[in-house]
Amino acid sequence: MSENTKQSPGTSSSVDQKRPVFYVIAILLPFVLLLILEGLLRISGFGKEYPLFVPSNYSQDYLQPNPEVVKRFFHQPRFAPPVGPDTFLFRKNKDPDSIRIVLMGGSTAAGFPYGRFGSPAGMLNQRIKAQFPNSYVEIISVAMASINSYALLDFVDEVIQIEPDAVLIYAGHNEYLGIMGVGSVYASNGSHAANLLFLKLKEWRIFQLVQSVYYTLFQTSIDVDHSDASRTVMASVAKEKAIAFDSTLFAQGSAQFEQNLMAIQSLLRNAKIPLYLSTIASNEMDLPPFSSSNNPNVEQLIDRAKPRSNRRIIQQGVKLLERGDTSADLAYAVAQAMLDESDERAADFFTLAKDYDLLRFRAPSSFNHIIEEIAEKSSVGSSPTFLVDSEAAIRNDSSGNIIGAQHMLEHLHPTPRGYFLIADSFYRALLANGFFNKLPAARQTISDQKLTEQAWRNMPLSEVDQLVGEYKISTLTSDYPFTNSKINVAAPKSDTPMQKIAKRRVEGEPWITTQQELLVVLQQQNNISEAAKAAGLLYDALPNETEAARVASLLYLEINELGFAEFYARRTLADSIKNKRTNANYYLTLAEVIYKSGDISGAVSILNELLEIEPDNTRAITIKNQLN
Repeated sequence: MSENTKQSPGTSSSVDQKRPVFYVIAILLPFVLLLILEGLLRISGFGKEYPLFVPSNYSQDYLQPNPEVVKRFFHQPRFAPPVGPDTFLFRKNKDPDSIRIVLMGGSTAAGFPYGRFGSPAGMLNQRIKAQFPNSYVEIISVAMASINSYALLDFVDEVIQIEPDAVLIYAGHNEYLGIMGVGSVYASNGSHAANLLFLKLKEWRIFQLVQSVYYTLFQTSIDVDHSDASRTVMASVAKEKAIAFDSTLFAQGSAQFEQNLMAIQSLLRNAKIPLYLSTIASNEMDLPPFSSSNNPNVEQLIDRAKPRSNRRIIQQGVKLLERGDTSADLAYAVAQAMLDESDERAADFFTLAKDYDLLRFRAPSSFNHIIEEIAEKSSVGSSPTFLVDSEAAIRNDSSGNIIGAQHMLEHLHPTPRGYFLIADSFYRALLANGFFNKLPAARQTISDQKLTEQAWRNMPLSEVDQLVGEYKISTLTSDYPFTNSKINVAAPKSDTPMQKIAKRRVEGEPWITTQQELLVVLQQQNNISEAAKAAGLLYDALPNETEAARVASLLYLEINELGFAEFYARRTLADSIKNKRTNANYYLTLAEVIYKSGDISGAVSILNELLEIEPDNTRAITIKNQLN
């Protein structure tokens, strides 16, 4: 070999050593470029994020659920349904002595049509205030219409970040026709894995850029547009209008519900946050199926039985259903006939009619079995899942254990009584599992039945709230799928003071404004119990409004509702101390409430606090001497 072709010592090994570096650079370079592009897009302001919680305009110390959070699931905001969570204000920095509960779910969890104070969160908060007045419990709801378990899964990391002591879930009815549901116009056109990937990528600006290019070049039609505000969300969402029982789409909806709930459960368990998972209820007896697959024989049988042939429809209908017919109309006709005949099997066939309904605005009964199994498999450990059987509570309160119009306004949104029972179920589950053990002991020692009656009497819904709810339900049921063509709904009446306030609220006047007027009207009418409730709810909505708490405490004291009187008296005093605006009357009112509750030493303690500030306060000295 010539000298010119000889290899220099160490050349080969030097090249070999450099190759891995080249490979690493070649592999990492695309990722680095993508990160640079991502950064440039963010700096330029391209794209948008919709966090679950945003700073409140009310106070820099508070956060609230983002009213636009639903837009995070849509490339173009105008495609999103006009829904959002209610305004629940909570402290940005959690108080070490506070307890924080977060409620998640769809429109029922959100309290439709009554709003936050008719929701399970509002009802539960009212119950806790009365029973544990010397405590600070924050209940926050991120529930809203049209969302299902995909949204809940997407929210849960942000829920964990605000450090809840428990998460409550009431969900399942939107699994097929809600956002990303398998039968909805909001479906993502992908598998469960593809949907989960979308949830992970949707905040990336590069992903949003790709979406934008795709929709610009290839998307020629719009599935849904909410520019017609007169149409209800229900009238717009149904894409796969027929999802047969045990069909592929039916199985996909069930699978996504189970898998998403289990993923949520796992994330909460890792964060050591207990989950309270509720069964769900819907109208069985007083709402015929929306859509049914009927063959000619079934149609003929139902038509012939209508005059009053209960025996025929029961005998022949049961045979057809047992042979595998999946007609929802037939199952419903059989159930109605059994009801007339006092046949105990009626409940089973009403459930079957709901399960066979092709238009899936109500969850099938199998969803409650999924909920029960998930809770049962994780009922022990440091952060267990507790079953809350709201459906059983409503069923046990119903005639013949069949859920109907007594507890449901239409297909699945509860009446005030229905909402109360859901909240009561959550309350009892929290109580039974020791959740309230860290709170100061309840003062009230009356029976459980009396406590429940007291809670129902103090349900946080005014006549105005219920009038507004009636109008919303009339609007909902005037459109598809309750009618084939939209029916115009008359404007609310305005003959009485309550109707006038309700009408203005329907027309868009802010809740705070109308609630303040409601309080004035109720005081003028000398309706002390309702006025006390109205003042208390004003403070619950705006937690810095000390005067509203003060009014509530005095009104509740006047009617001897001592739990609420103490709660609002304590809030009045605590807020005044924090804002350095102490008032001797605040101490005296609280001392009076505590004394009337039977705690003399507690009342003396409050008086002593006042005397440390005002040693010469003659009223405090006189009352203390009387108590001693």
